[in-house]
This record gives sequence, C-alpha cells and structure tokens, in this order.
Amino acid sequence: MTETSSPSGDMQVRIEAEFAERLDMLEECGQVTNLARRLTEMCLADLATDLDLTLDENNAAQFVTHLAIALTRINRGDPEIAMSAVAAEEIADRQRELDAVTRVMGDASRLLQREVPEPEITYMTVHLCALVDVQAEPAP
Repeated sequence: MTETSSPSGDMQVRIEAEFAERLDMLEECGQVTNLARRLTEMCLADLATDLDLTLDENNAAQFVTHLAIALTRINRGDPEIAMSAVAAEEIADRQRELDAVTRVMGDASRLLQREVPEPEITYMTVHLCALVDVQAEPAP
C-alpha cells in the first residue's frame, strides 16, 4: 500500500471520511473487523487512484459493504465462498479491472496473512466493473 503523502494517500483520507459512518456501523455491530475496515479503505483508495474513479455513498455503498464483509470473512478464516460461473463470465473481458482487484487483494493478503480466494476477487471485480461502467457513461 502507499504512504499518506501520495495521491493514493490523499485519496485514502477522502475515502475514510466518505465511508466513515457506514464502516463505523459495520464495525460497531461486529460485521466487520477493524483490520478488514482499514484494508477496505486502503484498497478503495488504491482502486480509485489507479482507475481514476470517484467513489462516494451514492455510487459505491454496495461495493464498500461487500468489500469490507468479504475481507472480514477472510480475516476470520471463514469457509471460502463458491465460484459463480455467471460472475466469471461477466468479467471475462475486463482484464484491467481484474488486474487492479488482483493487485490490491495481493497487498491485502499479505496483511491478512491469508490468500484472498479467486471467487472473492471475481465478485469484487463484478462490483468494480459496474462502477467503472457508470462513470464511463456520458453525462446527460
């Protein structure tokens, strides 16, 4: 992950502020571990910087919640989720997004001291692709 003086670090400060209420609630009710929360914030900042995305509560709430809960499952050592052929097919031609998620999950794996399973990466990539597609649409 990157230092706070970098563009990604600046983005991380914005991400932390934007999603503080959501992540506070998830952490306070035990659905998300503190480590998973911090990794979520770092991963979101890296993805937003790398893919030039604007992430906020209006467009990324579902992705943020999915990412935080998935990282919590991995952090806790919960059983791996099943792969979805539909999800894999959905991202088959989205190498840029898959590479970005794979890279940040590699960083997360080192901090979690557990591998992020391929099905999790696939589902995360589906969410990310939806965000990329919405932001690529021309403004009305």
